[in-house]
Amino acid sequence: MAVEQVVRSFEQKASSVISKQLRGVHHVGLTVEDMGKALEFYTEVLGGKVIIPEIGLAGEIIHNTLLQKEEIEAIALESDPKTLGIPNLRDGEQNLDIYFIQFDNVVLELLQYRDASEQPNGSVVFPVKNPYSSPACVNSMHISFYLKDDVNVDEFVNNLETECHKRGMDRVKCNRIVRVKTEQERANTDLQYNSCKLIDPSFGDFEGWTLVYCKGPNGEQLEFNQVLRKAKILFDTAKKEYQKEKADEQ
Repeated sequence: MAVEQVVRSFEQKASSVISKQLRGVHHVGLTVEDMGKALEFYTEVLGGKVIIPEIGLAGEIIHNTLLQKEEIEAIALESDPKTLGIPNLRDGEQNLDIYFIQFDNVVLELLQYRDASEQPNGSVVFPVKNPYSSPACVNSMHISFYLKDDVNVDEFVNNLETECHKRGMDRVKCNRIVRVKTEQERANTDLQYNSCKLIDPSFGDFEGWTLVYCKGPNGEQLEFNQVLRKAKILFDTAKKEYQKEKADEQ
């Protein structure tokens, strides 16, 4: 089925009652290993502004609110919840720290689960890690940042890596569009290979889209997009249509 037919098939379906109760996406949440590095990256490097910090969340209500499903599964498996990545917020053995960070058009929430005995904003956390970093893993998510129209994306990649590595954020690494077999080869590629440029009309609706895939300071999957030409028109049009529909529902 052609892309246009797929889009039309969804457009023909009436929105659910649930959809009429939403205003849109409020924020994207990210659980991090090192809150100190995460705060430095998303505020000092990328320029976000901290809105609300909440340090040391724990107790019965917050535990049940966030972790009830996983706890039920642990009980059914007769397993120690901690081995399944379930911190004990109920009794305060672990705490949860949260920072909301405002960008121009979206809010990012940083979360860190840590042993209650450890200080906030450090690198010692409740020891649960996903061993896989591939974006192809099921339930893998990424945060995409919108670059300004006049930014040279290839230079942005070099500047981002240089700034982060200077700050000790060595895990911040951007993919190149040519095949390499070593980290040294990746770092030494020519500037022109720093971003994937879908700028030719042959790319159809993606015409004008440039993207970079990058790992953040905690190994999180990031994306940086520059959206111009046909792609920009399509996104802007869809946004206006969505806003009009929401206004009409009022």
